[in-house]
Amino acid sequence: METLLDPDLSVLVAQVRSAEASHTMDTEHLLLRGRHFTGPNKVVYLGNVATALLAQLPHPDTPRFLEPTGFNEQRWTIETTSGALEVRIDSKAYWAFGLVTSGYLNIITLKGPLHLRARLIFDTVSSLGHRPWEFSHWRSLNRFLLKHAPQVTSKSNELHWKNLVEAARQALSDQIASMASRSEEIMKLGEEHDGFEAWCLAIQDDVHMAQQALAEDNGPGVERALARLEASLIQLDPRLESPHVDAPMERFATELELGGGLAVSGVISPTELAQDESIPFVDLSSPSPEEEEQ
Repeated sequence: METLLDPDLSVLVAQVRSAEASHTMDTEHLLLRGRHFTGPNKVVYLGNVATALLAQLPHPDTPRFLEPTGFNEQRWTIETTSGALEVRIDSKAYWAFGLVTSGYLNIITLKGPLHLRARLIFDTVSSLGHRPWEFSHWRSLNRFLLKHAPQVTSKSNELHWKNLVEAARQALSDQIASMASRSEEIMKLGEEHDGFEAWCLAIQDDVHMAQQALAEDNGPGVERALARLEASLIQLDPRLESPHVDAPMERFATELELGGGLAVSGVISPTELAQDESIPFVDLSSPSPEEEEQ
C-alpha cells in the first residue's frame, strides 16, 4: 500500500453507471447548480459517481467548470475545494462515442492529506453500491488509459481504490480501539459513580455499534457511535469533575493596584472602596483648562 498511495495526490478512474439531468451549469459564472436554478443555464449530466463523491465533501466550495459542457452534456470538467482537499473530476467518453451512459468514465484527481483522500473515497464507495473500478468495457478502457493516462493501468487503478478504502477503514478501526481502551480505563475509575452499571452498558453498546457500523463500511455511523461514547466517558470520568468555587465577596488589592488611593494593602470590601473619599474623582466629560485655551 505504501508504494501506491502518494502522500499528496491520488488519480482514480471510475465507471459511470447512471446519469440524470439533475444539475445545470450557470453559463454566466460557470458554476454547478441544481436543476431548479433560474439564471442562464445549460443542462449537465453529472453521473452517479461525481454526485456521490461531491455529496461526501464537508462544506465544499461551489464546483466550477474548467471545461464547460457543450453539445455533449455528459462531457465536462469540474473542480472544487473542501478544506485542505482539492478535487477535480473529468467526465469523458471511452466507448461507443459516449452514446450510452456505460460508455463514460470519470477521472478523479484528489490533492491533499492522505487521511482526507482515503476517507472521501471510503464514503464514496460505500454510498455508490457498486465497485467503481469495475468497468463495462475493459478493452476500450485499456485503450483509453494507454492514450490519455499512460501512468494508470486497470490493475493499478483497482489497487489504488482498494488501498484508499482500506486506509480509511484502518483509521476508523484504530479510533474504535483507542476509545474502547479508554472506556475500560475510565470504567475502572468510575465504579462509585451513580448508575455505574447503566453507564457501562451504554458504553459497551456504543463500542459495539461503532464496530458494527465499520463492518458495514458506514463511516458516519462509526462517528456517531464514537461521539455518543465520548459524551458518556466525559460524564463517567471522575478526573474531569471540578469542585464549584464561589466568587470572593471581597477584593484583595494592593497600594500599587489602587494607584495610591489606599495606603494599606490587604482586604478591602467593595463598600469601603466606594465610600473612601481619599480616591480622587476625575471628570473626563469636561475639557481641561489647557484644552479650552486651545
